[in-house]
Amino acid sequence: MSQARASKKSIILLILVVVLLIGACFVTVTIYAKKQLSKPIFVMPEQPPVKSVTELPEGKAEICSYVNGLYAAALSADDVEGSFSTGVNLDEDIKAQINETDLSLLNYIRGGASGKIAEFYPSASNVLMSKAEDFPVLEISPESVTEFTASQGHTDEEGNVSDDAYYFITLTVDPASIDTSALTKSDVFGKIEEALSPAARLGNIRITAESKTVDIKIDRATDRILTVDTATVYTVSADAAFTQDYKALASDGSVEFTMPYKTNEHIGFSYYGAVFTQPAMAVKKGDMKALPASVTVDSEATKDDYKLTFTPSDKNAVSIDGDGVMTVNVNGEKTVTVTMTLEYDGHTYTDDLTVYITEKEVPTDG
Repeated sequence: MSQARASKKSIILLILVVVLLIGACFVTVTIYAKKQLSKPIFVMPEQPPVKSVTELPEGKAEICSYVNGLYAAALSADDVEGSFSTGVNLDEDIKAQINETDLSLLNYIRGGASGKIAEFYPSASNVLMSKAEDFPVLEISPESVTEFTASQGHTDEEGNVSDDAYYFITLTVDPASIDTSALTKSDVFGKIEEALSPAARLGNIRITAESKTVDIKIDRATDRILTVDTATVYTVSADAAFTQDYKALASDGSVEFTMPYKTNEHIGFSYYGAVFTQPAMAVKKGDMKALPASVTVDSEATKDDYKLTFTPSDKNAVSIDGDGVMTVNVNGEKTVTVTMTLEYDGHTYTDDLTVYITEKEVPTDG
């Protein structure tokens, strides 16, 4: 009996110890949580808004002059690389007076031809503009523009603005202003005819421009044109005289056909330089963080071809190695400006980053 009572007391004692331990842990966690919650949180000061080099033009003539000028500046710069390519879309059926089976065959061939025809168009990738040859020219006259929109950033249905650092301009061009005769005489259509020659000879080619829109993206802080995307829709009509092996496609060996022909030309520019991808960052003593730096030089350049330095306004507060990794050496509340300098190909580029040193809790996105 006494052993049973002793065992019971031991169990009760064990339970009490466990309860006390749980309570102690709970109190400790609560105290820690209160301390953590009571710590002040660092709030990033509001940064000055990005200033535009040029106010967004409002009139059609002003818009065209602005775009043409920025494009010409990019073409003549010695520290800009450009790329361009053209996509072809033949997603609508050919119309021709032939039987459904043969027409289905033609449309099957047409469906797989877009990629091949796109290869006939000239293209270039990362070409230094000062050495570029036959790069597309952009000269838009106000008389050819029927409508335009111009905005700073994109605004959604709820009024929220995104991509505020950019101007977005869309020009609707009068299709009557497009020289379609130049297209029929171009190397592209010559190559199309050559590719079709085993099956048919094209004659009496007629091209009608249906629509054309030009979308332009501009970095308003630097007045640099970044991309130009041109979408053009044509209607192509032609007479196809089939060769002996393909005459079965039409009773008399020839057929007149019509089809929509869409092109999407993309032009992009990459500017040499060095920029911080964010205006400010918050850190604490002991932090080692990579600076948010972006450097753009020739894709074939090595580190031996340029000089990149980071200079803090207070070298005692932070130290920065050659790779842009910053170590925070002091405590307290302090603001340091870091200047990045890139020397490359006869040009010098600089940008500044504001670094806030704090004892407060820094959010993970700080």
